[in-house]
Amino acid sequence: MNVEENVIDVQSWTGRTMEIGFAMTVQFQIWLVTQGEVEVRINGTRSRLRTGMALLLDRGQITKVERNDDAFQMTMLHVDPFDLVAPPLTERYVTPFIETIGHHVLHPAEPGDKAILETLHKVIRSLKKDSVFALFDATLQLAVVWRYWIQRQPVTRRHGQERMQRMITYIHDHDTMKLSLEDIAAAGGLSRAECCRYFSKWGDTSPLAYVQDVRMQRAARLLCETDSPVAEVANRFGFTSVSHFVQTFKKVHHQTPLAFRKQKT
Repeated sequence: MNVEENVIDVQSWTGRTMEIGFAMTVQFQIWLVTQGEVEVRINGTRSRLRTGMALLLDRGQITKVERNDDAFQMTMLHVDPFDLVAPPLTERYVTPFIETIGHHVLHPAEPGDKAILETLHKVIRSLKKDSVFALFDATLQLAVVWRYWIQRQPVTRRHGQERMQRMITYIHDHDTMKLSLEDIAAAGGLSRAECCRYFSKWGDTSPLAYVQDVRMQRAARLLCETDSPVAEVANRFGFTSVSHFVQTFKKVHHQTPLAFRKQKT
């Protein structure tokens, strides 16, 4: 759900709806795992989030969901930290921390983290209330979370993070085109060999394998959101053979496009 013109964006994800692949945060983002577990790489470092844990993400972080169980459920919140404090305070309490605080995993067993996890649950409860003060209360509670986070030591950006960001962005911006390894490497200012090492290090995959994953994730969304025939979807992503598209789709989603559409709709 979107609250008051996207001041706070709340999304619910499950093991079936959570997309596998790279993503980059553009706002302050919070993952709150309410059931099951998920394995995710954060700037190339693997982490496992279990029930009751949460992940705080600064802008510009690279995440890659690798695996989750069928019981997995998560609430994700997106908010611009500039919306959490009064404008006169942003230069002191927001601007200096953007893209410097990295990420932080909250554990229920840690006393300080436990209090913040309880605050996050209050945020969600506040937003569900039929009250004129719901957004006001949730915003105040998120400001507490932000204050807790910015007290932590700044995090040094990992070497190569900007190059990886550029290559991922390039792939997503050109996902209907036939991309070559040279194209992707050039986007990051790297050689082909260096490009392959980056994708292996940051996501345990190859550049072209990731291109295929992105295309099949996009194809899956089209199958769910439109009534376009499979042949039309295949053609949109440059497949001249429908059977080849079906085989490629099945490798990523473990079922045929028609079966996927039927299950999701």
